[in-house]
Amino acid sequence: MPPDERHVHELLQLWSFLSMPVYRFSVCAPHTFYLIWKIQESVGALYAQLPPQFLDDFHSNNLSFTDRQQQSLAVRVALCCLLKKLNLPLVSLSKNAQGRPILAGCHISFSHTRYLAAVALSTVCPIGIDIEIVKPSLHKVQKKFLTEAEAQDANHCLAKLAIYWCAKEALYKRLDQQATVKDSYIAPFQLQDEGKIIAYWHQKKYLLRYQCIADGAIEPHVLVYSQD
Repeated sequence: MPPDERHVHELLQLWSFLSMPVYRFSVCAPHTFYLIWKIQESVGALYAQLPPQFLDDFHSNNLSFTDRQQQSLAVRVALCCLLKKLNLPLVSLSKNAQGRPILAGCHISFSHTRYLAAVALSTVCPIGIDIEIVKPSLHKVQKKFLTEAEAQDANHCLAKLAIYWCAKEALYKRLDQQATVKDSYIAPFQLQDEGKIIAYWHQKKYLLRYQCIADGAIEPHVLVYSQD
């Protein structure tokens, strides 16, 4: 077995012994990973799990609702857990001017809902991740984030609308950009439990991957992360 494949195999074996609240772990590529944490602890319990260097940029006064504090802390716990299992150092966590997370020596991306916190990490290239609940309100706002061609492909399918939303958010995070609808385009895709998406940013091509998350214990979600 080649070294990279052996490393991936060993990581997957290690993670098979982990229990909740680690909800899902994936090796996207030899140097790229994501982890989903199921949010079930209190704010205090999450806070107590974090080292000081992961709390430097956490200001609870800026988060007026308890669930927002809970989500912000949970994604930090997910990152801490991922770094430990990958034997990477727990260096200080900070934010850039756009409010996106920065970790020295790695590229990271955060996303969360009230149920799940997701973190993606790459040691070689920028990365973006986004997770979203599949919810009816996406019907009302689709004109704000879809082009006419994208809306036609989605055809009012809630799962596809959620994937389109997440794909654009993951792409913007990957590129560290603020954007409008016209800046990006997602090529039509066939809805499956998981698959790939081709995205364009000012006509430059990017590969994204998506997964549908449905287990009956929580509301349906979709997850999208950048692959290159």
